[in-house]
Amino acid sequence: MRKPKPEANTFLTHLSGQGLADERYEVRRYKSSDGGELRPLPAGESGGRRSKRATASRRAVRQMRPARDELIVCKGLRIPESGLQLWGEHLVWGKMLCR
Repeated sequence: MRKPKPEANTFLTHLSGQGLADERYEVRRYKSSDGGELRPLPAGESGGRRSKRATASRRAVRQMRPARDELIVCKGLRIPESGLQLWGEHLVWGKMLCR
């Protein structure tokens, strides 16, 4: 029996504003619960009082693939109107298209 892959086979990519015009992006990840609510996943490292935000280069953002029930939001650090969203297939087919 084959193991299912953690990445989505089909996912929706939504570019916002100027697309991928920045060099560095803040990355936020959300996971869908059974009830359909999106819950934020904790950021990468925690240092001191506040947790550090997860950042990625343009190249890393282009190669990101969401899990089946995951939403990834990447927002430019220097150009805030640039960025993209990656929606996993369960969010696209199960939640978004039902509305």
